[in-house]
Amino acid sequence: MAHMSLCLCATTGVPLGIGHLETYTRTGATWQKRKAARTTRRDKESRESERWLRGVSATRTPKLSARAIHVMDAEADFFELMRHMADESTRFIIRAGQIDRLVYDEGDARHLREVVADLVPIVHRDVALSERKQNFKTSGANGRRKHPHRSARVARVSIASTRITLGRTRYTKSGGADFEINVVRVWEQSPPAGEPAVEWVLLTSEPVAQKTDLERVVDLYRKRWTIEDYFKALKTGCSLERRQVESYDALCKVLAILAPIACQLLWLRSMDRLHSGAPASAVFTETELALLHQAPAARGLPKPKTVRDAVALLARLGGHIKNNGAPGWLTLGRGYEKLLLLRMGWQMALDSIRKCDQS
Repeated sequence: MAHMSLCLCATTGVPLGIGHLETYTRTGATWQKRKAARTTRRDKESRESERWLRGVSATRTPKLSARAIHVMDAEADFFELMRHMADESTRFIIRAGQIDRLVYDEGDARHLREVVADLVPIVHRDVALSERKQNFKTSGANGRRKHPHRSARVARVSIASTRITLGRTRYTKSGGADFEINVVRVWEQSPPAGEPAVEWVLLTSEPVAQKTDLERVVDLYRKRWTIEDYFKALKTGCSLERRQVESYDALCKVLAILAPIACQLLWLRSMDRLHSGAPASAVFTETELALLHQAPAARGLPKPKTVRDAVALLARLGGHIKNNGAPGWLTLGRGYEKLLLLRMGWQMALDSIRKCDQS
């Protein structure tokens, strides 16, 4: 398993790089024993969830004026992490996973589900939802229940917020006092027939007083899905899981090589979507553009001038046929791997010429 922190521009969502990466394993009787003992108190055990704390610590930027906003899924919904970030004045948006937990609402102990159910919508907006398919071979019954199949559509959602006090639970390992936190509920009041209603309950340090604040929190949370595209670029585009390595150490080395390459692929696709008319030199060097243009796959085509032209040539290098629609991760990955090989060969040829001239 790998835990990664992907850095994005908060405004455009363009990938900036990998801020943190660590690997861990889930194997053998030890993991099964820990999994079975989840309902017991684990004060003396090393918890797998502590990797979230290490990821937050690793991505601090004390020398920069920019401050990261950590956007996390429901797995990060635990007291120690949020208490730690609150103590360090670290900004975050976390999707609540423990909706039935007890919280304090104006001094009264209530379930979080009850608190958000009483909220009155403050703002409405349209949110584009992608299609979600289920793989019955790999997803269990619990996963299918939490993430049912849905069709791609534009959902009209309501947004509301409140402020609660979050306290320690019986699973809390470390100390720490109760603290206040903002809650934003995003839900679909009238979903289409046969489609599951959308609902997100977000725990955040970000301001929520104004309508624009609420919309901003929702937009920032939606950028979290970019990391799913990154995993597709890593697994499909770079074929991480198809590499024939036989040891944990070797797999980690392969991951260290492919992780930045996958980020580069994601960056190229983001630039193609957001800045397609920009000069091609914004995403490729002059040498890379020359190699793309002179490759057999680009025979008869003009030299790329824009980002869109250059990415199209890269996809063509990977075997993409224009009539098949937009290139997928597998095609882009193949094209980029061939470009790297061409660049390596070009550099070796230059080095050889220099050595001959010196001799």
